[in-house]
Formats: sequence, C-alpha cells, structure tokens
Amino acid sequence: MNLDNLKDLLLFLNFTQHQNVFTKKFSSGDHSLSIDFEKKQIIYPEAYGLKVNERQTCNFSSNENFVVFECVHRLLEKGYKPEHIELEPKWKLGHGASGGRADILVKNHQNQPFLIIECKTFDREFNKAWKETLEDGGQLFSYVEQEKSVEFVCLYASQWNETDKKIDDQQRIISVKDNPIILKDLPDALNYSNAKNVKERFKVWKDTYQLEATEKGIFEDNIQAYQIGKDKYTLAIDTQPINSMNIKGKYHEFRTILRKHNVSRRENAFEVLVNLFLCKIVDETQNPEDLHFYWKGMAYDSYFDLVDRLQKLYKIGMQQFLQQDIIYVSQDDIDGAFWAIKQKPNATEQRIKELFQQLKFYKGLDFEFIKVSNKEKFEKNAKILIEIIQMWQGLRLTSTEENQFLGDMFEYFLDNGIKQSEGQFFTPIPICKFIVSALPLESMLQQHSEPLKVIDYACGSGHFLNEYGSQVSKLLKPIKDIDEPNSYYAQTYGIEKEDRLAKVSKVASFMYGRNEVNIIDADALISHENIKPESFDVLVANPPFAVEDFLQTIDEVEREKFKLFNLVNNPSNNNIQCFFLERAQQLLAPDSVMGVIVPSSILSNSDSIHIATREILLQHFDFLSIVELGSQTFGKTGTNTVVLFLRRKAQRPEQAVQFRNRVNNFFADWKNEKASSGGAYLDTKVVEKYCQHTQIDFALYETLLKGELNADLLAIDIFKDYQADFNKQAEIVNLKKQKQFKAKTETEQQAELDKRLLYYLTNIEKDKLYYFMLTQYNAEVDNKARPLLVVKSPSDNKEQKKFLGYEWSSAKGNEGLSYLGGDTVFDINTPLFDPKNRENSEKISYVIRQNFNGEQVNIPEHLTPFVSQVYLHDVLDFSRKEFNKAFNLSAQSKVEIETKWDLVKLPDVVEINKVTKNPEKEFGEERFIYIDISSGLCCTNLSVKGFSAI
Repeated sequence: MNLDNLKDLLLFLNFTQHQNVFTKKFSSGDHSLSIDFEKKQIIYPEAYGLKVNERQTCNFSSNENFVVFECVHRLLEKGYKPEHIELEPKWKLGHGASGGRADILVKNHQNQPFLIIECKTFDREFNKAWKETLEDGGQLFSYVEQEKSVEFVCLYASQWNETDKKIDDQQRIISVKDNPIILKDLPDALNYSNAKNVKERFKVWKDTYQLEATEKGIFEDNIQAYQIGKDKYTLAIDTQPINSMNIKGKYHEFRTILRKHNVSRRENAFEVLVNLFLCKIVDETQNPEDLHFYWKGMAYDSYFDLVDRLQKLYKIGMQQFLQQDIIYVSQDDIDGAFWAIKQKPNATEQRIKELFQQLKFYKGLDFEFIKVSNKEKFEKNAKILIEIIQMWQGLRLTSTEENQFLGDMFEYFLDNGIKQSEGQFFTPIPICKFIVSALPLESMLQQHSEPLKVIDYACGSGHFLNEYGSQVSKLLKPIKDIDEPNSYYAQTYGIEKEDRLAKVSKVASFMYGRNEVNIIDADALISHENIKPESFDVLVANPPFAVEDFLQTIDEVEREKFKLFNLVNNPSNNNIQCFFLERAQQLLAPDSVMGVIVPSSILSNSDSIHIATREILLQHFDFLSIVELGSQTFGKTGTNTVVLFLRRKAQRPEQAVQFRNRVNNFFADWKNEKASSGGAYLDTKVVEKYCQHTQIDFALYETLLKGELNADLLAIDIFKDYQADFNKQAEIVNLKKQKQFKAKTETEQQAELDKRLLYYLTNIEKDKLYYFMLTQYNAEVDNKARPLLVVKSPSDNKEQKKFLGYEWSSAKGNEGLSYLGGDTVFDINTPLFDPKNRENSEKISYVIRQNFNGEQVNIPEHLTPFVSQVYLHDVLDFSRKEFNKAFNLSAQSKVEIETKWDLVKLPDVVEINKVTKNPEKEFGEERFIYIDISSGLCCTNLSVKGFSAI
C-alpha cells in the first residue's frame, strides 16, 4: 500500500473525489474520513472525538501511515465510534526503551482500554514484528504493561492487491485476558491476573496459552463492533474456496510444521491429516452455521474441547461414509452417569472423571502427530494439531462443483504422504486418465437410459473413480442433456480392503465435489450386499499382485466361488491378481467394458493358475487392446505391466458354453456336421480355418474328427510331438510294465495304446479348436472378428518417459511424479492421450476407443512405432504342443530361409539336458553348443569351416 495505488484503494472503498480531496462519510454517524492529496494530509474525524496524539500518522511520509488509515477505516466501517479510537497513545516502554507509541488504541463503551493495534507494512515488516513478538513479546506486550486492563492486542498489516483488485491483510490477535476454562483444566498454570511485568505476561502467553494467536476476529462480517474473536464460525463467512496457490504452498507449510515440532513419522502424519480432512468434511456438511472444526482461540476454546469436537466429528464420518463404528464418549455421557447423585460431587465422582479424561485424551487418539501417553504429550500434540487445523479451517473442502485445485492438492499430499505396501502401487494420474479416456463412455451413455454403474474393486486412494467422475461429468450435457452428474456419481463404487486407503478414497471424492461416490471398506474378493454379480457396466482398476497368504483371509464358502481355487495346491499362493481377474468376470454385466492393469506375467506364465486365468478371459471377454507399459511406469518398482481393454461378451447363452458344445459335436459326429455345414449354426467352416492357420491338411485332420488314427496325420511334426509326450506319460510307462498288458498279443497291445492315444490327441485338439473358435468371434462386427490393438512402450528409458509424459524424481524436495511439460497433468504431452481434449484423434486412447466402438481404426503415422493390429488367433500359438494360451504380442511374421539343409527341430539332433556354468569343464572332449539364457552369450567347441565361435 503506497502513494501510487492509494487512489485505487480509496475508490475501491467508495470514497468520493472532489478535486484533490477524497472523502467518505460513514452511515453510523456524521463523521467522515478524508485524504487531501494536494496537502498530503490524512484527515481523521477529530471533531467527533477521535483522538490524535501525534501528527506523524497524518501525513504521507510513511507507507505505514496508509496502513493505519486503512485500519481506522475498517474500524469505523465496522461501527466503532470515533470517540473510542485514539491514535499514537504514548507510554513509557517496559523493557528499557525510552518510550513508545502504539498506532491505535480502541476503548470499549465504558471508555476503558479494550484493543491495541500495531500496524506494519505488509509481509516483511509484519513478519519481522511477529517474530519479535514470539521471542519476547515485542512491542505488543510492552503496550499491555502500560494498559493493564486492555483485553486484546493485534499486529496488523494490509496491502492493495492490484491483480485481484482487493485488500489483502495479515492479522495476529492475542487475547491478554485469562480463559477460566483453561485455568480450570490447568489449576497450577500461570495467569495474567498475577503477572507483574512484561516478562511475566509474556511467560503466561508462552507457557499457559502456548503463544496462541488468531488470524481473524475483528473485522469479519459476522463479528460485531466491540467484540473481538468469536465462539461461532460459519461456512459461508469464515471459509473460502481453495485456489492454485494453495497446492504446493500448503504442503510446504505442512512439512514446515512437522519439522518445527520434530515429527518424523511422515506417513503417520498424513494419516492424521486424512482423519482431520474427514472431520472437516463432516463439519462443513452438518454444521455450516456453527463450525466445530475451528480453533476459536484461547479466549473461547481449550485443547480438551477441541479434541472432543474432533472425536465426535470423526465418529460421525466413519459411521456415515465408511460404515465403521468408532467409540466416542462425551463429557455429557459421563456427567449423565451420575444422575442419581443429588448432593455436590464427591471425591469419588471427581476421581472417576479425572480417570475418564486421562483415558479419553491421553491414549490412542486418532489425531496423534506424536505418541500421546500423558498430559505433557497431549499438550505438545495439541499445539501441533492446532497449527494444522489453522492451516485448513479457513478453507472450504466441500463443494457442489468440481474443484480441480482441491483434488490436485490432495494428490500432492498423497504422493508424498503414503508409503505403498506389498503388491500395492498407486496408479499415476496420467495412466488413470489414459485408461478412462480409452473407454467408450460416449457410446455407452447413449445406449444406457440409466446411469452407468462403475466399479474400481481395488480403489486405493480413488484415482480411477475421480478420473471417471471428471470425464463423465463433461460428457453428460452434450450426450444426455444432463447438468447434474450426482446420479452418476451415486452409481460409482470403490472397494478397498485397507481401511486407511478407503478413508483416503472417500476424502478424495469429497475433495473433488463427488460426495455421492460409494466407498466400501472390504475385501473385493468376498461377497458384499451392495456389490451384485453381473451388475456393473464399467470396471477400471489396478488390483494388487503377489500378495502372500491372501487366501487365508477368505473363508471356505467364498473361496469355492472361484474356479481358480480348485487349482490351488498351496494355501500361501500369492497369485491374487488372477483371482481379481476372475472376480471381474463375476461382477461385470453383459456388454460391459473393462480397463485393468495387471502384471505382464498374466499373459505368459505357464503355471496352472495363470493358464486358467487366461482361459477365463478368453471365454468371457472380447479383447480390444493390450497396452504394454514399460518399467518406468511405476517408478522404482520397475514392474512390467499391461493394460487389458476388454468387453464382457454379450451373448446369452455365453459363447464359451455354446462353442464347447459345438466342438464336442464336431468330434462326436463329424460326418453329419459336415454334411449340414453345422446345421442351424453354420459353423463348420471354423475347422477349415483352424487347419489353414495351423498348416494341417484338412483331409487328414478330418480323420481325427471321425475318431481314426491316420499314419499320415501322425507323421506331421506337431502330432509327432504329441506322441512323444504321450509315450513319456507315467500312465503309459506304467501300463507297459503291467503283467496284464504284457500278457496281451502285440496287436492287442497296440490297439490299447492306439485307443488311449486317440483319446489323448482328441482332448488336445478339442481344446485348441475350442479356443481358436473363440478367437474367430473376438469383438465381432458384421460377422467378422475385430483385430486386437497392441500398444508397446519404447524400451529405451528416456523414450519411455516421453511416451508416458512423466518421470519419477528422487531429488530432495521434489520426490515423486514430475510431469514433462508443466506443473500439472494438463500440461503434459504424450502419445497416450490428450489431457485437454478427449476427442483428439492423434492419440492412442482415441484409436482404442474406435476399436471398442467397432469403427474403422485409423492409426496415425506418428503412432505406428507404438501401435499395431493383430488378430487374436495370431497372438495365441496353436503350433506348440503345450497349448498354454500364452499371449505373444510381438509382430507375427514368417521368415523363409534359403538353405540346402532340411529344416529340423533342435531337439531332434542334439540332447538338451545339461545346465552348467562351466561347459568346457563339464563336457571335456564332447562336442557342445553352450548358450547362457540370462545374458545371451554363446560359445562352442565345434569346428565349422570359416567359424571358430558363435
């Protein structure tokens, strides 16, 4: 605030200009304030009783004078009478200085000292003065020594905000009168009444009132003149929406408070902060006219009352939003227990209440930044708690509108506040945005008359749920002419087993203004009354993986609901990701869609559970896209993951059942099936396609369909492999050793073996033909299967970061996710998606959505290094003898090698049965080729003309 902007300030305050004089008359009387720019004078209403002791405040010599002027204006505007305002009262200072003048002394209606205000210029001088006050009381407590009956002192600064065209102010208001509630709780505490000098008064403020000061309490709209501070705060007047400046600033302030008080448990501190957020959300929704989440200052409040209010809010929040009962016993409950005692409280009653207070406040608080175990630790924790509360009490967390700033700020705290546990990796916001952007929400909204039912069954901190809410809210107006998305939020469900994360997720939904989102604190693998089978239209998730002993937390009845459980031999099995995929099949309705992150091993591991998981997916889902995410996606974990974009097959009865029956029919009666082309199904052509794909002569394959063993068929390589494995089976080896078998003639023995071989071959080929048939109907459009979109992340780490649009930083002070291109996710540039335009056809998300919608897929040229199309039957390898349904996402190509040598399989000419690190020592003079699979190193002692090594 200075001479350059003084006129702007006066016009903003509704002063009227007459030549070089600006004047304002106050409605509460005939008095007025004026500024004469020609004479450079500030004119106060001295004729109406306002007392000016010295004239230094009445000129333009110091910018501080303009602050005094603005402060006096606020007092008069508030309704303080001129005769109760005195400028520059002079006293002998109590700590050695020659003398001193306060800027403003305000008296009460009895003309007694009520309030002393010391004015400073904004920021630097204000902060300097406040620092001195905290050290020894500074000027403020020296003034109190001169006016011992004064009730409040205030350090004040203000400035004209040119950008926002408003006045910014800084205030620190200190009550210098005793609070009887505090003194009752602390009977041995020092008090102002007995303080005899500046030093003692400062000690009272420091030790008893913990350097307590408030930032509001004089000029607010709901505070009357001659009333400093208040015991009632409202949402409308005493809070304001958050803005972009609060995001990193609040986190820095939070960390500063923790460091100042030596709070080292950062993760625990964040958990307490989430508890406080939950309390504040409850408070804003239930007590908007009398906020409880507000430190009212030592003049009106106490530590015990504050914590009691928080405990009550927390109980309500946990019950209302997470269906958890939290024990809360109020002081009224205790007092009520002694209702039968008619006389004055006796020593026993008093002792019981003291013990109750110790149990209630000195142990097991949900708001412990430090471990509370006694009165001293409680008070120390309360100081930290108050500072954290004061950070947030003036801000508004709930809103009927989406607040991106608030959500971003919460994400910033989250990224820096929670350590991830076993099998748990929070999904980076860009990946959430990409997955939701790739889902066909537009077409689904058009096709569904009711709100889409959406679930994230491992919701963690709620990233996917909030991203869905953000995107669907923008689509509702243009597609369905709906302005309020609340009914869609109400059909959004998150399940989270870890209670602290469930709490985080619910708080996050409030932060984004999506109060209706349902968060269930439960195990997603267990049935829940609000989660019905085949009822969800959209599933987005990043479920946990590799969690030890997870099955031991699920009872037998629930385990039996999973087909995969029948394959579990070890109760310590850690393949939780497989069970989550089967759970998706259980929850999703016909024609629903899914975008889920899973380990890459889901596509390739050859154990029975992973094979069965792939079988479930192939049977019940259409595959639209698989996106390979590189090792940089989740930071230090280096985990390779894929995103599966699938659609739940819509046909009823399901294709999986129908096609299984049809394949059995083919092998049971091929003659009639072929003659009728499959009868009503007209599906026998699929057998010819299978033979063409596997390069098996169709006529020879028909012999197997007819139940015959054909020598020419058995001479084909793949059938040779089958026979070799058949003969190695323990069952066959043992059969040949049996006396009963040996007693048969050679012809009878061969007939027995042929019978068993035919059964063996038939089962293998039934399985292959069945899954080939499923691939032929993958995402079928116009009686033709849709190709699978395969997206591959670059292998180079630097290129991978560009592909993702972010990188992970471990630099001190900047730990966590760092966006490439700007400060927010909306600034990044990535081929995956456009954070500002869902309809950008140059992005991978758009191309995937085209495939979901059955549209012609157009892959822009700049995306071809990442995106390719391949049919599902090419991804599965039907040529292998072990058909484990593994997915090969590499481009399919056949390379013809011109050579005079016959093409033979390596196992036919060499023995592969040695594992060693020292081939020369192991094999000696034997000829060998040694390959180190881990490094790719090859060596040999073979002598080949022109070559000495491989």
